[in-house]
Amino acid sequence: MAFPTDYVALLEKLAVAFTRYEVETGISPMLVGGAATAILTAGAFMSGDFDIIAGNDAAFARAMATAGFKIDEREGKLLGGFYHPDFPEYGVELVSGPAFDGRSDWTRVLKPVFRGENSLTLPAFEDLIADRLGQHAVAGSGDDSRMHQAQMLLAMAKSVDMDYLQRRVNEEGGDLGLLDFSVLQ
Repeated sequence: MAFPTDYVALLEKLAVAFTRYEVETGISPMLVGGAATAILTAGAFMSGDFDIIAGNDAAFARAMATAGFKIDEREGKLLGGFYHPDFPEYGVELVSGPAFDGRSDWTRVLKPVFRGENSLTLPAFEDLIADRLGQHAVAGSGDDSRMHQAQMLLAMAKSVDMDYLQRRVNEEGGDLGLLDFSVLQ
């Protein structure tokens, strides 16, 4: 599935902000949740909400402003987020706390590059699979979307560290038995 042109353009703007933030703080923010899933599944599951973890809110706001983002004070929108005037249908929110409550391994993060030196930081496939399975566990019956996202993430991964995945799924409260590992063969 192809990404909409405006989605890719917004990701490029976010990559500029991520790079600026990393230059200022020495640490990269991380895109998590549905938008990270959208990227790692090549658009199979789209999300208009971009959840980002960044430890320094003021530095992140400066980086976002440099990339053309505005603080979202529009009626009907969650206060405290950001949007880009060229792409008003998408929202960017800061998520509090460390990525996955500090249980993820930052040496495993993915950093896709957009047009030269700008990049985004995404969780490892294992962390995102564990997150989606954990979200599925709390979503209740009738909503299998996050389980399907976890399965698609597994299928898209080139390789999976099974020990790390098992640990992360257990920490997130998910059920590894819901996945079909034949997609790895």
